[in-house]
Amino acid sequence: MRRLAALVLLLAPTLACGYVPKSLWERTWHYARAWGLDPYLVAAVVWVESGYCPAVPGKAGELGLGQFMPGTWKRVTGAPLEWRAHPDWALWATAKHLRELWEATRDWRAALAAYNAGLGAVKAGKIPASTRRYVEKVLATYRAFRGG
Repeated sequence: MRRLAALVLLLAPTLACGYVPKSLWERTWHYARAWGLDPYLVAAVVWVESGYCPAVPGKAGELGLGQFMPGTWKRVTGAPLEWRAHPDWALWATAKHLRELWEATRDWRAALAAYNAGLGAVKAGKIPASTRRYVEKVLATYRAFRGG
């Protein structure tokens, strides 16, 4: 019975796919506020990126709640790549990176586009149509989370 309970505790974060469990919602709020961000916006980014599935891999090598590419993860966190799947690290890094992108652009649409396509693409004015759709999806999710 103890082993089963330990297994459930270890696997619980990976079972959080397609909904936001209370524990991850609370941690999202904690890290968003720590970086001076609207928690609903951080939650919207995480939702669009991964559906709150901590270990979900992306098509291009991204991983975790915030779907970080290896190079971005290293630059933002300096932490080992395998930590991308850890919910706390991923939420902290997502909030930190969003804050950095906001500071670099001073525009939320541009910051969200940079989260998806990279700051270089945004600064060069080379934002793909898929990234424009991504930004609109994040903003629509943000409005839904805020209740309006």
